[in-house]
Amino acid sequence: MDEGEINRQLRELVEQLKHENELLKAKVIELEARLAQYENAHTPPSLRRGGNRKKDKDSKGKPGQKIGHKGLTRSYAAPDNQVEVTADRCPDCGSELGSPFRIESRIIEEIPEPQPVMVTEYKIAHYRCPCCRKEVVANDTSCPHEGKFGNNIIAQATLLKYEDRLPHRKIKSALNRMHGLKISPATIFDLTRRAAEAVQSEYHAILNKIRGAPILYVDETGIHVQGEKHWIWTFTTPSETFFVIRKSRGTKVLIEVLTRRFKGIIVCDGWKPYARFTKRLQRCWAHLLRESKDLSEKFEEAIPLHNALKELYESLTKALENDPPPEVRINLWNSAQEALRHWIGNVYSIEKVQRFIGKINNGFDYWFTFIINPGVEPTNNRAERALRPQVILRKILGTLRNDKGTSIHERIMTTLATWGQRGLDCLQMLTAKLAS
Repeated sequence: MDEGEINRQLRELVEQLKHENELLKAKVIELEARLAQYENAHTPPSLRRGGNRKKDKDSKGKPGQKIGHKGLTRSYAAPDNQVEVTADRCPDCGSELGSPFRIESRIIEEIPEPQPVMVTEYKIAHYRCPCCRKEVVANDTSCPHEGKFGNNIIAQATLLKYEDRLPHRKIKSALNRMHGLKISPATIFDLTRRAAEAVQSEYHAILNKIRGAPILYVDETGIHVQGEKHWIWTFTTPSETFFVIRKSRGTKVLIEVLTRRFKGIIVCDGWKPYARFTKRLQRCWAHLLRESKDLSEKFEEAIPLHNALKELYESLTKALENDPPPEVRINLWNSAQEALRHWIGNVYSIEKVQRFIGKINNGFDYWFTFIINPGVEPTNNRAERALRPQVILRKILGTLRNDKGTSIHERIMTTLATWGQRGLDCLQMLTAKLAS
């Protein structure tokens, strides 16, 4: 084989290797993008793969209560009735036992046997007013306005779905097992529709409260409607939570829900529509610190930055614990801005760290709102907690089927979440709304 032929084969081999290298690079980019869904600063622990939890080296990892933990014993309930447990004769020899020498008391809590459905016939009187000649129909609060099922069935079916997160077929089985009630999944869906109509006025009242809130925590997460990507938004305060489901994740949802007249402070993450809607923002420090920690675990030059941000956050929250006066808050605000400017003004060589610095710089005016505004929390944890039940329901439901189901979901989840925040009994409240 002459030299020319060898060179030709080498060139072909080089071209082949170049082509394979390009294919491998493309595959690496694809796999890194897929992996980023599970390994980024904003991925919750429930979605992380590979078991990233770090165990304490000094801990032996034994299950059960820790040494020194004081256990709690359930207190005895007051008995509703008493049962005398006696015996006449000895089970071994048959002798008469006489009077007992000791009485042992045991208090047992038990639920009743499954109760059958009560079927009531309402004979509703119709009258003719002798004055205006209009027809007057008598009413009873326990008789629902429509359908064959009473208010308790409507309320229980609704709570089984939205509080206990059961699918319709499981609700059907539960009602049949507990009460012998035979009902179809389609009817159960219609019962939730009636419940949603009963809480309609409450839903609007909560919306008005949200629109007038001085401090509002807002977040959004994906949900499917008829298989298409939508977004469920939460607007929450310490005493109200409001949900809407929209196809948009943009500013128009904020305008629709809050209107242009909203004057409160919004605590949120770094999603751009919030800054387009209002300048009265508090950016979430939990998001910031998670992202800086993620960078510090990958790049050495990000370690001092993460430590500085963490130290700054901890010092500020500690300084605000005793609710200092306005002049102290202003001084804290000025010193915090100066400290943050110092760290974002440093030179960083790694592109991902540079992009992170750009995020901090773009939201610079919104990191310290909590310092000079008492009551504003530095993180958006309140809104994220409000979304957690929605995330669980999303996994169970898969997708909402239509606009009617979406509207039902919004109204019922809003009222149940708000009643829960206020410490109210959801069953009692829902039953009362159905009877009103």
